[in-house]
Parts: sequence; structure tokens; C-alpha cells
Amino acid sequence: MTGATVLPFGRERPFPSAEVLDLAVAVAIGRDLARTEADLLARVEDWFLHPATRSEVASSVARLLDKDWARRSGTDDCGLCLTEAGVAATTTLSGGMIRMIDRGRGLFKTAFLLQMLDLGKGQCP
Repeated sequence: MTGATVLPFGRERPFPSAEVLDLAVAVAIGRDLARTEADLLARVEDWFLHPATRSEVASSVARLLDKDWARRSGTDDCGLCLTEAGVAATTTLSGGMIRMIDRGRGLFKTAFLLQMLDLGKGQCP
């Protein structure tokens, strides 16, 4: 893995698990792309070119809160921010997806693309 940073996880849970929707919601929060619930729903629908329901997104948010990947915050209308654990998990999963799409050929610069994601933008203060 050239140029990639491996983020360590505790032995009790060595690999972050998440549904694809959870990762998408976490990325939207982490990149500060969703200022409202409507923004979050529209962003998810735009990325997947598929309709989503408020209950699906709300369930995803609940899972992120349960995993301590996100917490409620009064800093914007959406009211969510990523915790340090959420940034770490989202970065690890996003990096894996980039390498998976690249099929291990190294054509995509994973570290560069993760830096462009700037998931810390929506991190809790």
C-alpha cells in the first residue's frame, strides 16, 4: 500500500463495519456537504442515482450514532458531526473502496483522493 495511511483499530473491533448507506451518510457529514436533513437525502440520492427515503437515512444516522461515529451537534441545521472514531472508520472504508475500484493496479492515488475528501471538515469540535 504505497502512500496510504493505515488507521489502527482496537483489538475488540479490528475492522469497521458499515452498510454502504452508512458510509455515504458519514462521508456527507464528514465533508460538510449536508447542512440540513433535506440536503443529506438529496446528496445520497444524487450519489446513488436512486431514490432514498427519510426513514432509510434516519436509520443510517441512528446506526452512526450507536457506533459513536457521529454525534449530535448544534453547529448546523443537520445537527451532526463525525467523532474521531467516525473519521477514522470512514477514512479506512473510503480508502478500501478506492483501492477496490482501482483493482490493486495503483492507478488511483489513494492518499491524494482521501486528502481531497477532507473528512475532518465535518468532525466534531
